[in-house]
Amino acid sequence: MIMSDNYFDPSSASHPDSVLRLSSAVHRFAIPFINPKDQISFEASFNTCSKSHSNTIAALQQADNRRREIKAAMASGKVIHSSLSTSLAEYIPVVNQILLSCKFQPEVARLDKHVVFSWSSGIEYNKHNKSREFSDSEALMFELVLSIATYALSESNIGCDSCVDGDFPRASRQFAKTAGIFQYLGEDMLPNWMANSVQHAELENQTLAETRVGVCLAMQHLYMAMAQQMAVATVLAKPGTPNYALLGKLSSGIAAEMDTFVTTFRSKSPVHMSRIDPAFLTLITFLINIQHSLGLYFLGRSLWLNSEYGVAIAAISEATVAARTRTTPTGRGLPEIESTSPLQSLLPELSNYRKHMASLLQSWEKDNMLVYFNKVPPSVPADKALKPIRLKKIEEYCLDMTKDPLPFSLPGVCDQQISSPTKLENKSNGSNAGSSKGTDPPSYDDAMTNSSFQEQVDSDLA
Repeated sequence: MIMSDNYFDPSSASHPDSVLRLSSAVHRFAIPFINPKDQISFEASFNTCSKSHSNTIAALQQADNRRREIKAAMASGKVIHSSLSTSLAEYIPVVNQILLSCKFQPEVARLDKHVVFSWSSGIEYNKHNKSREFSDSEALMFELVLSIATYALSESNIGCDSCVDGDFPRASRQFAKTAGIFQYLGEDMLPNWMANSVQHAELENQTLAETRVGVCLAMQHLYMAMAQQMAVATVLAKPGTPNYALLGKLSSGIAAEMDTFVTTFRSKSPVHMSRIDPAFLTLITFLINIQHSLGLYFLGRSLWLNSEYGVAIAAISEATVAARTRTTPTGRGLPEIESTSPLQSLLPELSNYRKHMASLLQSWEKDNMLVYFNKVPPSVPADKALKPIRLKKIEEYCLDMTKDPLPFSLPGVCDQQISSPTKLENKSNGSNAGSSKGTDPPSYDDAMTNSSFQEQVDSDLA
């Protein structure tokens, strides 16, 4: 048979763009919002105990300025996440410094004005019900946690923007950064807070998702999966034939990581999972199954290149089944996509992917019947099955602990006149907390090395 220069062999067709688009499909979360009616001023609230200390006043003013910038960014019609992240990155260390200052000086860190922080959740936000419900707390730790969670989700939105622009390496770094922030919240900050806060444990049903250990641990897995998606997309976007065997293992790992996200969320924070937008849960089900299908597709491409034709056909057949719409809610395959679902935008890509696999399978079966005569097993044998790779792409995050506590004092009041903090003052509300009485607070390093002092202030803040 004479082949012309224009001959196209369908059995060796490269992966279509739809494979790249399905591999890189991710979810963009809304960010938490500060209540627009919230008119908090740190400088006004700590006026009396800070007026004798210029560096304390400067820090309180800095916190107020950054918080105003954050509120303004949230109130704008289209949030510029790069600007929001910059303001949050500058605000968080100062809020932590104020919290430590109160923690180490409870008897002099007195408020002139009542402070109530008011936030709404981003994770629980349902775009079909755009009215936001705000949760109030007097705890400075609440403000700090929500600020950090907002920073995480703002960084993830920057990653989503990079994904849309085709800059998959940058998107991967952003999602790895987000995963690290949620890891810090879930493994460090929130467990320490809740261990000393009986009230917080009692208010499980009323707290925002961003303040729960289980939610943050689950979100860590989601963003590790998304970072890995961008790694796959980076390879697929390059010219030439990719390492299909590696891509199959990575896609299978993405499906496993997303499945861990769902099981962690469901087991550790079922109350908050029930509040999540159902459309998001449908998307996650879709992504888990499409990543499973893609893993089998890449496996089939790898096996065909290695001349294992019969098993390659079995792998593509399984990938085709995995990409079908399920006939029952609990059956195998993709969930049904409703007409109002955001997944509608992926239907053309899904259709092209299915057509590509059908064409590839038909061509391979023909070649095998006429040329190779390999036995086609009913499914991929165990010794050829995918072994998932979970890269666990994560960028570690921790608070800036280089700032020493700010000094507070009560003008004209000697140590003997300072009464013990009230029960309200001992709450984890940031309005009062600490250890000295009008003298300079201990440095951060000194305070952290004094275990008995640490236990006392942690108890005070519970």
